[in-house]
Amino acid sequence: MILDQLNSALLYGGLGERIAIGLALLNEDSVRNAAPGKYEARGDDIFYIVDEYETRPVEKGRLEIHRRYLDIQYIVSGTECIGYAPLVGLMEDTPYDGEKDLAFYHHDPAMSKLILKQGSFAIFWPSEAHMPGRTAEKREAVKKIVVKIRME
Repeated sequence: MILDQLNSALLYGGLGERIAIGLALLNEDSVRNAAPGKYEARGDDIFYIVDEYETRPVEKGRLEIHRRYLDIQYIVSGTECIGYAPLVGLMEDTPYDGEKDLAFYHHDPAMSKLILKQGSFAIFWPSEAHMPGRTAEKREAVKKIVVKIRME
């Protein structure tokens, strides 16, 4: 897991060409200003989802994992908390669905809580459990872009 500001994104180019492309997308005004929806950048290898929502309480969330895709989660506006926990020892809630590339795990009270504000991003590798969209200090409207990078 990586947590940083977008103005430091060039530091992570060595993590691979696809990750560098995904981070570069976030510097494009057309991407940051896009309406909610799913957009292709390089077919199924790199795409992004723009979403707008209100954050929800941490206690009501579930941790999620992916197996095929890495997530770059970028906050365009607002502030949210993202829970993070090692997968080892977590109790599965919903088994892995290969179509959705998604499995859910029960909330872990001992998980780390990352606070993402406007301009910050987090990278979650496949099988790193994370709980996005949670309330940091108060319920808040958030605009977020999640870039999905195929890792297989």
